[in-house]
Amino acid sequence: MIQLLRKTGRQPYFFFARFLVLMMNTLPLRLQVFIKSNSVSTRKLDYPHHEIVLHIDSEIEQNVRLISCQKEPETVDWIEGNFKEGDVFFDVGANVGAYSLVASKFCRDRIKVYSFEPGFMTFPQLCRNIISNGCMDNIVPLQVALSNKTAIDVFNYQNLIPGGAIHALGEAVDYKGESFETILKQPVLSFRMDDLIQHLQVPVPNHIKIDVDGIEFDVLQGAEKTLEDPAVKSIILELEEGSKDADIMIKYLTSKGMRFRSKHKYVFGGDTGPLSNTYNYVFERVDVGKPRD
Repeated sequence: MIQLLRKTGRQPYFFFARFLVLMMNTLPLRLQVFIKSNSVSTRKLDYPHHEIVLHIDSEIEQNVRLISCQKEPETVDWIEGNFKEGDVFFDVGANVGAYSLVASKFCRDRIKVYSFEPGFMTFPQLCRNIISNGCMDNIVPLQVALSNKTAIDVFNYQNLIPGGAIHALGEAVDYKGESFETILKQPVLSFRMDDLIQHLQVPVPNHIKIDVDGIEFDVLQGAEKTLEDPAVKSIILELEEGSKDADIMIKYLTSKGMRFRSKHKYVFGGDTGPLSNTYNYVFERVDVGKPRD
């Protein structure tokens, strides 16, 4: 047994869990369906000011999504420092909806949130979390991607895990610009933010969060007119510090009347490794509340 555990590299309880799964698969199908349909695992998100629960069906949801506030404290600070009741929030790359829910609860559910998540494994979790927290009336989940074109594009999956990430729209290239091997390629609806607002009568957002694993500039280019609207007050997005793309995006946002306010190093980035230069950049409208010339 010890040798087997060493070979698998797993803790004993993981081995036991695998054994239980194998045993369950020997049960009659009707009983398997009954057990699965009556097994619901929810846990509290680490947001101290309101009780928010997330459905947990994967290790990444347990180990990463449940500690979203610890993982990105600057995102929570951005929400609490800028959002007010009646605002419109675009959560681009919402994943399971942790920050959509934080924004909703912080504003006492009196905010309109549009949560964009194209991944077919994660989108159902986003919907379940919205329902479980009673936010059906003010959070709108949309299984579409935002980019620089309105079309049917290809979504490249690096994993098929609820709450997973590091997928890519268009080319199978990660946030570092490196190609990766896809597990699945799937057609997905892609919209320019400008087109979404114009043709589907979606309100202009007051606040935008962009976390899309490498195509942040594509999203910004697709929001060319939207970003010039004085209604857009603040933006937070992940940037690779010192990269060419980061400099381009900063100049682009500046040209749209936004100014750099602050940057925050990714908590778990460390001093070395692939995330060591990852920062959350916050931008705000110049002279918020005053009309542009």
